[in-house]
Amino acid sequence: MKIWNGHIILDKSVKWKDLEEVWEEMLRMFFKETKQFREDPEVIENIIEENLVDIRHNRKPEGYNREGKMRIVVPISSKKEFFIYRGVYSDEVRVITEKISKLLAKHGIKHKVEWNDMLLFHMKKRRR
Repeated sequence: MKIWNGHIILDKSVKWKDLEEVWEEMLRMFFKETKQFREDPEVIENIIEENLVDIRHNRKPEGYNREGKMRIVVPISSKKEFFIYRGVYSDEVRVITEKISKLLAKHGIKHKVEWNDMLLFHMKKRRR
């Protein structure tokens, strides 16, 4: 299957603040795996701290939705969910999504993973 995005849906019982212990590790792994900001580690520290401030206050974090090879998109919705997204089909999305899923499971965060479930994916598919 061609993978456009990995969709991680947190269990209804999970609160954003429950991710405090795992979110930093997840972001660091994401940046390392996608080879983003290797030459500018200060950018990573700022992104992580911005996300953790929200999580500590039980608010939806920003994720990483800026220019780059891949993104962690936390959509504006009432659901506790986020997407691993790349602008093209890529096996790398599957690999990183699965690593994040394993990390969440290791920390006892209940969730499920779905593929190609992002609204943008469906819109692009309809245009073809």
